[in-house]
Order: sequence, then structure tokens, then C-alpha cells
Amino acid sequence: MTKKSVLNKSVLRKLILLSVVSNCLYTGVVLGADVTSDSYTLDPIVVTAQRTETRELETPAATTVLTKEDIKNTGAKTVFDAISFTTGITNFSYGAGGLDYGSMDSRVNIRGLERGALILINGAPINLNGKNSLSGLLPENVEKVEIVKGASSTLYGAEAMGGVINIITSTPETDYVKAKVGVGNLGFKQYLVSAGNKDFNIAVGKEFFGAVDRTSPNRKDLDGKRKYEYYNERGKGDLFNIALNAKLSERLDLSYMRSESNSTYGQIVVPGTLTKTKTTEAKESKRYHYNDKKNNVSLTYDYDNTKALVFYTDRDLYGESKNLAANKWTENASNYLARKYGVDIQHEWSLRDNKDSFIGGLLVSRDTYKGTAAATSNVKAGRNNIALYGSYSYEINPKLTTILGARFQKIADPVNDQNVFMPQWQMLYKLDEHSSIYSNVGKAFTMPNLSDTFKYVNGGYQAISGPNLKPEEGWNYEVGYKHVTEKDSWKVALFYMDFKNFFDWAPDPDTGKNTVRINGGKFQNTGIELDYKHLLSDKLTLSLGTTYSNPKKQEIGVSTWNQAYPKLQFNAGLNYTDDKLDAGIALNWLTKRLKNRDGGTNPDLINLNAYVSYAFSKNDTVQINLNNILDRHNVITNGAWEYWDNPFNYTVSYQHTF
Repeated sequence: MTKKSVLNKSVLRKLILLSVVSNCLYTGVVLGADVTSDSYTLDPIVVTAQRTETRELETPAATTVLTKEDIKNTGAKTVFDAISFTTGITNFSYGAGGLDYGSMDSRVNIRGLERGALILINGAPINLNGKNSLSGLLPENVEKVEIVKGASSTLYGAEAMGGVINIITSTPETDYVKAKVGVGNLGFKQYLVSAGNKDFNIAVGKEFFGAVDRTSPNRKDLDGKRKYEYYNERGKGDLFNIALNAKLSERLDLSYMRSESNSTYGQIVVPGTLTKTKTTEAKESKRYHYNDKKNNVSLTYDYDNTKALVFYTDRDLYGESKNLAANKWTENASNYLARKYGVDIQHEWSLRDNKDSFIGGLLVSRDTYKGTAAATSNVKAGRNNIALYGSYSYEINPKLTTILGARFQKIADPVNDQNVFMPQWQMLYKLDEHSSIYSNVGKAFTMPNLSDTFKYVNGGYQAISGPNLKPEEGWNYEVGYKHVTEKDSWKVALFYMDFKNFFDWAPDPDTGKNTVRINGGKFQNTGIELDYKHLLSDKLTLSLGTTYSNPKKQEIGVSTWNQAYPKLQFNAGLNYTDDKLDAGIALNWLTKRLKNRDGGTNPDLINLNAYVSYAFSKNDTVQINLNNILDRHNVITNGAWEYWDNPFNYTVSYQHTF
């Protein structure tokens, strides 16, 4: 059989699968025409933006709420990928689906700002050592995701410079027991069992994924140091996940999540390119294996306008490597254990006959970082935080409301203690019952990673001093318009971001290597975001979004500005649902991207997904997911080093409810 005939059969299979989805959607257009939805709202309740319940139309910030159905409609197999179909969200990943490459983490970025998103699970922060990885989180565990774009440090503290993403886990109201099994190409297998009632639910899952021969182009030896070209590959791996939610009492809720993944990556010499003597291609080719454990637990008290949150999160990363000529693995120096724990208490007061409200709160938390390899056994660092925050909402008249907020945070840091003050001012004007305009001005900050407080010297690590090191900080300015009716919603946001003191590396006086953290760079972005959603019927929904911006960064000691992230994004979705049949197509397109290390430009990322789900009975459902239907080498990193997403892949799953 010729290569051409194999290719033609592969294309034919994809077209057949896609035609199934298209026919389902066409059927939905015909059968569901001219009906208004009563079960789906375009003006959902938002909690994260103001730390209290508000309708999205009455929230003076750019917000997006992704329901469980919205996540399903993207066709994505991970929460990380599903979020990337949101306007203004640009993911960065070394592995498909947000899989971390050891300490080279995947991350979610808002409005082109690297390290600019604070991730919460049920309101509890999970960022560790400056990283916000979502690897290990399954869509089956999630009820909805609330995304707030714009500086949010006033209410949430460090790392919320671009915004906040709050992932709210499932809390069922009826008794159930479910079992799900899924299989696909690329060695994918999934097993999931879940059970619960109105007071308790638990889900346990295991996933397996196969090897991918290439996850990057050939990397040229630009500086002549390696004496060979190489490419990256991914080996087999697996992911274990458990999620538990319990209603301990009418006022007290417990949430716990744990994930453990095993992944293997290769850095392989391109045959025939090795010019170094006294070595072999096998000796220069390496494989890296990682075991990654994560825990998140929170206890929430909610009664009579008082909320208290006790939270704990950790990550234990162990990696090892070997060349292809060796039999023994050697531990990596980047292995570490990071923890975050604390208490956050707030109370809301109603004032002036419920026209106004004031939210005041206290946060006490601690972050720790410890190296767990032999080379990093002396690497230990901790940071203590105590913060007071408040937000006053004042109704000037029934149409006009202003909100003033502020946060004072005292930080005991191993390098340089900090006292930060973060103000915020918002305005909301209701044009009519369906429309509003708003403004949002806020300041935000980020602290250095705890691992940055050490430098490598003579085979070991030493603590460094940095009395002049300051937090990254800056301002977000935004105005927006929202229009929501029973059938459609329009959202437009214009924003300007201006941040300084961006962290950079400087030469160490002892070694001359860039291992000392300093402040220096600047970041700016000006852009516009547009979102449109239309209920074509009670069964068919159309979603469109786009953002155009100019994210740019100025490095230390230079006057020029360089592009920092992709400038243009489009996303679209068409979804059909009825009692038995669900189907959808979703598109995420990134263009005007960054330069790569070979002098070219990252190619457009065009990710087209689809799914079909059919319930044969009230207890039995079959679903087909199609990912990267166009089978592109989608570059899921941004900038110099290009890593590819999975090629075209599919999953067929069956779920039974007992």
C-alpha cells in the first residue's frame, strides 16, 4: 500500500467522522428552529469577580462563565484545553492537553501576560512557586469555571495580574453511581467511576496515553555547542485522579483533589548530524521520566454573610534521566516539594437599606519550597503573607454604582520583605434592563518564585541576597459594554495594561552565569475583546469571539519593545443538544505569533474539535470526541522553542448510570 493511499484513507476517516457531527448539527437546526430557551441563561451568576453573587450584566469586569456543558462543547479532553477556547486566554504547554514537562510547566495566560493568572479551586489558590498548572484536572470533576480578566490583586493578592480563574467542582443533588470507559488512538484509555448523593460525591479515574514519535521539529545547533541536531518525543504515560466533595453540615463543605502522573520525554539526536568525536548518537540522546503528585484540599464555612476558607495545596515532583546507552536513571536537580496553606475570612455588610454593601476580609498564608534532590538538599525557602482587603459598593442612583476596593499585604520574604498596597476603582452604569457599561481600574502584583532565591555554585546551591528586588506590579485600565437578552449576548472590552519590575536574570559575580534574579523589564498591552453568543433555538447555540491586542515586553537595558504573545485570536462554537443527542464543533485560532529560534515565526495554531454524544437510554451514553481534526503540527508553546500538540486523535467512550 502506498503512502498516498494511506494518507487518503486517513483523510477519509476524518471526513466521515466530521460529517456525522455536521449532520447532527444540521438536524438540530431543522428540528429546533424558532424556539427560545428556558433552561439556559446568558446572564449567569458570577461569584469570583466581586467575592459575592452578582449577575454578569451587573459585574463591572470582563467575565466569562464556562458551565459543564460549555466545557463539553469544546470537545476537549482536559480542562486546560477547554479553557483555551475562551476569548483572551492563551495557553502555553510543553505536552498535549496541558501535560507538564517536569518542572517545565504548562500554564494558562490571560491577555498575553506570562505568569499572570491566579488559579483557584473552589476559591482556594493552587499556584505554587509562581506556576499555575492545571495538569491532572479532569472535566468530569468540574461544575463550572469562572474567568475574571483584568488586575484582581485587590481581592485575591499576588499573581492575579492578568486575572483570576476559579474552577468550581461538581456538587450533585441526587443519588447516583456512574462508570465510564474510553478508548482512542495514540494509546489513549480512560476508566472513571463516580458516585454520590446530595451530601457527598467521589470520582476516581485513571488515564493512559501512548507514545508520540515527534513533538517538535528538528532543533538546529545554532551556537555550535551541542555538535548535533535533535528533536523531542513523548513516551507512554498515565494519570490517576481522585476528587471528593462532602457537605459536612449546612454551613461546612469539604473539597479534596489528588492527581498523580507519570510521563516520559525524549531528546533524540537527528541521525547523521552528530559531529562530536568520542561519543555516539545513543550517548547524546536522553530520556526524562517524571512522577508528579498534587494535592488540593479546602474547608469552607458559609453562614449569614460570613465565609471562611481553610486551604492547603502541594506538589511533589520527582524526575530522573538517562542517555539511551545507559541502563541506570539519575535523579534530576530540579526535583522539589512546594506547599501553600492558609486561612481566608470575609464578611459582607448590607448598608443603606441594601443599596450598598461592604466586604471586608483577612488572609493569612504561607508558601514553602524545598529541593528534594541530593544537589538541592539545602534549598529551603518560605514566605509568610498577611493581608487585609475591602470592597465598598455604593449606589449613586438606581442606574449608577461605584465600587472602591483596597488591599494591604505584608510579606515576610526570604530575600526582601514587602509591604504592598493594591487599590481598585470600578463603575457600572445600567443603560436599560438588558445593557450596561462599566469601567475597571486596578493595580496588581506578583512576587518572585521561592526557587529564585537560590543560585547554583560549584555543584551546589546557595541562598542569594537581593535587597533591591521588588514585586512585579502595574495597572490595568478597562472599559466595557454588555448586552444580554433571552436569546443573545454581546460583550465588548477595551483594555490597557502597564506593568513594570518584570523579573530577569543577571550574571552572578562568582560564576558569570545568569543565575541572580533582578527587576528590569516592562510589559504593556492594548487590546479589544468581543464575545457574541446566540441561542438559535432551545437546542442550538452559536458562540463567536475574537481579541486583537499588542502584547509587548521591553527587556532590561534596552529601549526597544518586542512582541510578547500572539496578537490575534478567533474562537467559535456551534452546539446542539436535546434529550438524547448532543453534538458540537469548536474552533480556536491563534495568529500573528512570535518569532522562533530559527528565524521564522510560530505557525498559526488552528485547533478544530468536535464531539457527538448519544443517550441510548436514561442510563447509557456513548460519546465520540475528535481533536485536532485538521491534523496540524499545532505549536502549543510561544516563541523560541516549538513543541507540538498531539496529531489528530479521537476517543470513543461509554458511560453507564446504575
